[in-house]
Amino acid sequence: MLSAGVIEPVDHSDWATPLVIVHKADGSLRLCVDYKVTLNRVLLVDKYPVPKIEDLFARLSGSTIFSKLDLSQAYAQIRLSEDSTDLTVINTHRGLFKYKRLVYGLASSPGIFQRIIYNLLKDIPHVTIFFDDICIGGRTEEEHIKSLIAVLEKLKSHGLKIKKQKCNFFSKEIKYLGYIINKEGVRADPEKINPILKMRAPANVSELKSFLGMINFYGKFIKNLSSYLSSMYELLKKNNKKWVWLKCHQSAFERVKCLLSSSEVLAHYDASLPVMVTCDASAHGIGAVLSQSVPGGGGSGAERVVAYASRALTPAERNYSQIHKEALAIVFAVKKYHQYLYGRQFVLRTDHKPLVSIFGPRSGIPNMTASRLQRWALILSAYDFKIEYVSSENNTADALSRLIAAYKAEGEREEDSPEQTYLHFAADAFLLDYNDVRKETKRDPLLSRVLRYIREGWPTNNEIKELQPFFNRRNELYTELDCIMWGHRVVVPYKLQASVLQELHETHMGIVKTKSVARSYVWWPGVDEAVERQCAACATCAQVADAPRAHQTRSWPWPNKPWSRIHLDFLGPMGDVKYLVIVDACSKWVEAIKMKSTTASQVIYKLRDLFSRYGIPKQIVSDNGPPFSSEELMHFCKFNGIEHLFSAAYHPASNGAAENAVKLCKKVIKKAILQKVEPETALNRFLLMYRNTIHNTTGDSPAQLFLGRSIRTRLDCLRPDREKHVSTAQRKQELAARGTQRYFEVGDRVWYRQFGTKTKWGEGIILEKLGSTDYNIQTKDKSIKHRHIDQLKRHDIDTQTNGNTERKDSWLCPELLSLPIPGESEGSEGSRVPLAGRTASRAEWGSARERRLPVRYGLDEYVTIWNQT
Repeated sequence: MLSAGVIEPVDHSDWATPLVIVHKADGSLRLCVDYKVTLNRVLLVDKYPVPKIEDLFARLSGSTIFSKLDLSQAYAQIRLSEDSTDLTVINTHRGLFKYKRLVYGLASSPGIFQRIIYNLLKDIPHVTIFFDDICIGGRTEEEHIKSLIAVLEKLKSHGLKIKKQKCNFFSKEIKYLGYIINKEGVRADPEKINPILKMRAPANVSELKSFLGMINFYGKFIKNLSSYLSSMYELLKKNNKKWVWLKCHQSAFERVKCLLSSSEVLAHYDASLPVMVTCDASAHGIGAVLSQSVPGGGGSGAERVVAYASRALTPAERNYSQIHKEALAIVFAVKKYHQYLYGRQFVLRTDHKPLVSIFGPRSGIPNMTASRLQRWALILSAYDFKIEYVSSENNTADALSRLIAAYKAEGEREEDSPEQTYLHFAADAFLLDYNDVRKETKRDPLLSRVLRYIREGWPTNNEIKELQPFFNRRNELYTELDCIMWGHRVVVPYKLQASVLQELHETHMGIVKTKSVARSYVWWPGVDEAVERQCAACATCAQVADAPRAHQTRSWPWPNKPWSRIHLDFLGPMGDVKYLVIVDACSKWVEAIKMKSTTASQVIYKLRDLFSRYGIPKQIVSDNGPPFSSEELMHFCKFNGIEHLFSAAYHPASNGAAENAVKLCKKVIKKAILQKVEPETALNRFLLMYRNTIHNTTGDSPAQLFLGRSIRTRLDCLRPDREKHVSTAQRKQELAARGTQRYFEVGDRVWYRQFGTKTKWGEGIILEKLGSTDYNIQTKDKSIKHRHIDQLKRHDIDTQTNGNTERKDSWLCPELLSLPIPGESEGSEGSRVPLAGRTASRAEWGSARERRLPVRYGLDEYVTIWNQT
């Protein structure tokens, strides 16, 4: 298609219809597009008027010679505009492609094609066009040749080609649009009534009911019909115990058939009236009735027959499942009445309800079904119809299919395509003889029932558990040569399943690929599970198989107390040194102990040392190494009430806590070796920081969980001293208050503030110092008063000034008064200020006083401040 220029690739598109792969009868593939589920739903259909039959025949009036031309792949010869091609995009596994030619299946294709061909040939006399069928007449041979040459030249000039095999030239009589045309005029095609005239007599009550049902539906146009049917109704009475078909019944039957094919029932086709097609299939034949709803006659909206059609089923078709027989009846009817239905909307009736959903206007072409059903769905996708379900009692085509005579209508051919193609493919792939499959299918108790249901019809519901998988696929199962098929897959009987599985796994492919091969050829309920079991049980595959996918991680239960469960493992040797690494499961506290040897006695010696500090745990977890699995360690654990758990052999992930700790320590030692640092020192430094760092699992540090506190590291030196910070802040507050620093000693004479007396100040002696600012005062009358330092004044006559006594050097701390003056050597004259000195004559001390150094500063703080200033 790509090389022929029918399609071309596109990068992107707003529209994309999925590609449908339909299997041909010969096993090859056909690429189709099902626009019914996409574009046709929103397409503005080109409703170019289809010519009436009367108008077509008027152009052929008086002709004696006729020719019929049929265009080859008619639609593909019409180019689409660029705007239209963007809507016909299909989505394939190789990307997007768009059609450059008119596509079969588009709702607008019939109207577009009819308009183009009609406008092309409308000026040529004696020519009628009905879609791709072109009929050319002529009164004389010269006139006919002239019109024929004009048509051929017109087609050639526009690049249109005809299909020679389907053309008729210089005929005296032709069949066109369901009529026979010759020099004498136009007459109805006898084939319209042949199915009625050749209908055989009913052989039982069921067939008689079908015949009477059709008679009653169309009998409204026949006068005195009941007089002909009275004898037949006698056969339906319950008191008739034996079926007897007499001459009177046969005479009435023949008379009624003539009436059904008379003008009283049959009507000429009228393109302006609604069209109905009713289809049915029986075990021996298929039938169809083309009718139209006409006003008057038998009442408003009554249906009159336009044509009958029926034929017997071929031997191959008799083996079809019931759903395929019913679908065959639909396709037979649509093909038979193509001239009446193509390009028009009509109603399609069937009494097989599953086909309503399969062939419905909103359903896509079925994928998982027989190739013939896919082909039929593709044929029907080009027609505009509404499918309706009708009960069997009201199906007027039921009698045509049941009472079919053993004849084959003119023009009908048996299917020459091998319907058992898929069966042969599967049989060749698995070296199976389809005769064996057929034989075992009939012997299998389950498949034999399924086979009967496929042929005779499925029940409405199912209560058998083993039958449910088949019941769910009942609309997709069919038979080929008495073998059950599901789509292109053979349903394998139970006795042949083992050999099929062995053949599937002959090449020892994996489970996924083996399943893929199985899904291409065979099916039975549980086939996927059977393939999995076959592959899993194969010893050859097991010997070379990879390890299974890692199991989902399962964490150890977290202990609620530290040192309840510890995990042990050895690290090393690292430079001829081994370490015993221990991790607490609760706190994640890690211990790395240098070992002289890895004997059981050495392990016990180190564990005793740890247990003496931290206590005895409830459980220890280790691998199966000799020191841990020794009897000596087992006795030690039993004696101390310790449960010893072992991880799986060659599976270190089972003891993941110890393994992770070993990896951490190993990296530290490797880095220490690269940095030329003593490994044990580096390891201890690392463990110090590790224990004080928050762990991702617990959300807290190991030290906090294990010891209940954080341990001090060198980094703590960077943190400010909180006590010193508070003291400094308090001194700043005191200095900000701008008060005077004063103090009193026990025994000092003071003036104390009196309250509630006329005298404001009283005389007393410091009896007791209660704090830095509170004192107990002994008054002259020997009573004791509690006063704040702000309520006291010094009683010193020598230093009285304006009634207030204040020691001039009381702002200095006694220790500062004896310090050497900066810049002077110790021991020189005046190098120390006397304790009782009352003046600070030197400039340095004056400067210090101006900065108001607090008296609480000790010697070290004073020197630091002095150096800073």
